[in-house]
Amino acid sequence: MSTVSSSGALLLVHLRSVALATQAAAVAVAAGLLGMQLPLAIDALILGALAGMNALAYWYARHGDEPSAWVLTGQLAFDIVGLTAFLYFNGGYANPFASLFLLPLAVAATVLPMRHTAALTALVVAGYSLVMFAYRPLPHYHGSLGDSFDLHLLGMWLSLVVAALVIAAFVARLAAALRLREAHLAQLREAALRGEQLAALGALAAGTAHELSTPLSTMAVLVGELRATAPAEQRAELDLLSQQIERCRGVLTRNLTVTGQGRAEGGGRLGLEAWLTALVEHWRQTRPQAAVRLSCSGPGEPPQVVADETLRQALFSLLDNAADASAAVELAARWDAKALRLDIADRGPGVPRELAPRLGQPFVSGKPGGLGLGVYLARAVVERFGGSLAITPREGGGTLAQVALPLTALAA
Repeated sequence: MSTVSSSGALLLVHLRSVALATQAAAVAVAAGLLGMQLPLAIDALILGALAGMNALAYWYARHGDEPSAWVLTGQLAFDIVGLTAFLYFNGGYANPFASLFLLPLAVAATVLPMRHTAALTALVVAGYSLVMFAYRPLPHYHGSLGDSFDLHLLGMWLSLVVAALVIAAFVARLAAALRLREAHLAQLREAALRGEQLAALGALAAGTAHELSTPLSTMAVLVGELRATAPAEQRAELDLLSQQIERCRGVLTRNLTVTGQGRAEGGGRLGLEAWLTALVEHWRQTRPQAAVRLSCSGPGEPPQVVADETLRQALFSLLDNAADASAAVELAARWDAKALRLDIADRGPGVPRELAPRLGQPFVSGKPGGLGLGVYLARAVVERFGGSLAITPREGGGTLAQVALPLTALAA
């Protein structure tokens, strides 16, 4: 891992603050309560320098990018040098706070590359070796709390508690951050896989549209010739057939037009209610036997949106599924300042609960003989807008498709 997240860097700042506060409190107790003669000016200078570096690290984590391995290595090296200087003037390796040398190593081993960890390990060994042979001893103490050895044991206990808490907190939080990152990477891989599947389907749809254009043109010519010689009672049926052929050709042309575009925009900005009303009316022409009830609600005026062709087709697919399940379909739209929510409900036989989480995957369908591509493509379109699609069994029977879309994605 070459970087640590900003949240991880802030956590390191907080943990370093705990260690510095513990050292400062120990110096204050030893000098004030126990009356030991300590180099207070030098201790204040060392701890102040470490605190200043910690404040700089805090500012960097809040305002900068994720700290690189070199930046974090420099911070930890400064911690090690500062702790070495502190121990040199305060009893050397006999000072119980010598165990704090483990803290920067625990952090380095968790988040830094091996070569950085090895360098910091060498620095810790050098610092500890230095304070073993060269240091200023602490004055001996005899008082109500025991002798110097008793205080040493108490200090070792306190140092171990602080080190254990700091290491456990950092490693636990970092492990949680790593799990979140792995989950995010898994989502990205899944999105990339869906993108590849969509690209394959798009190529297949474009090829199919090209192949169908020729027979549809041939059918249109033949219907025109038949209409010219057909009896009057058959012309109405041929007119209907001609209209359906033109509709198929229009759908293919529209699909080829929007293929490959980042956004297939239609007739400019519309009020949300007007756009949904037009969408429902257009859908009714393809499913005249279905009854659909549209309701819109939300604070203030309906937001202005851009009519998007791919989103219209996605909603058509969901409405078609609802109409296949029952003759009565409900489309309820609700909006607020940030999002639009669309509920498409029917009173059909419903979707088995064990199948509902898998809907939206290719070739997974709740209908006998269905391919499952309608819901799959609808979900892909909705997610392209930053929204979500959930299909669940409806209370009282039927199926409920819930679409959530951010209004910022629907704006011009």
